[in-house]
Amino acid sequence: MKEIQSSAQVQQQFKPSAEDNLLYVAIKYKAAIIGTLVLLLCIGGGIFFWMQHQKTSEQDAALQLSRIAPFLDHGDYKTAIDGTVTIPGLKKISDDYSGTPSGNMATLLLANAYYSIKDYDSALKVFKSVSLENKDLAAAALSGAGDSYLGKNQFGAAAESYQEASKKAENSVLKAQYLTHAADSYQAVNQLQKASELYTKVIADYPGSTGAALAQRSLWKISGKLK
Repeated sequence: MKEIQSSAQVQQQFKPSAEDNLLYVAIKYKAAIIGTLVLLLCIGGGIFFWMQHQKTSEQDAALQLSRIAPFLDHGDYKTAIDGTVTIPGLKKISDDYSGTPSGNMATLLLANAYYSIKDYDSALKVFKSVSLENKDLAAAALSGAGDSYLGKNQFGAAAESYQEASKKAENSVLKAQYLTHAADSYQAVNQLQKASELYTKVIADYPGSTGAALAQRSLWKISGKLK
């Protein structure tokens, strides 16, 4: 067995890169999805009127979503979900504009809002219904399902969902993060061998990432308990 490294060595070897410290916000990916929609609009031809309808629907959905954003910013999740007398909530936006980029984003935000108020059953149901072409956002939905399973103390299901999220994600930082969450879930129920295998994989496949640093520390903690 290899000699276990000291904490200082771990921190130096697995120091996160500058890229790893960037904040991957949803608006970045939303813009990419809308960009794809605009490209499709340019194809034209026989589907012109259908595409015009889709464009209008997306504009309406984006406007509705912008109106609900302040409630999310202030942590007023119940209002964000149900809306007010004059402002449609995430639930209605998700239903009315399903299939548009902003409508799909509303669905993801709806799931997060349910999770934030600890309504894990509703969050899980919505996370599983999310349909997103962007792989990193689709992976975020799978990770959200994993978080919801954790809230329900279903650690095995959480680990599986996190592993699916890692497979789906394109960004290596996110891949490492989700795989580390999966390992943590196995560790929580004392399935240390499975946890060890995943921690080792993160360290080997994603060197220099925060996930690798956390995995190395966790592996060090459980190394004495492994049979």
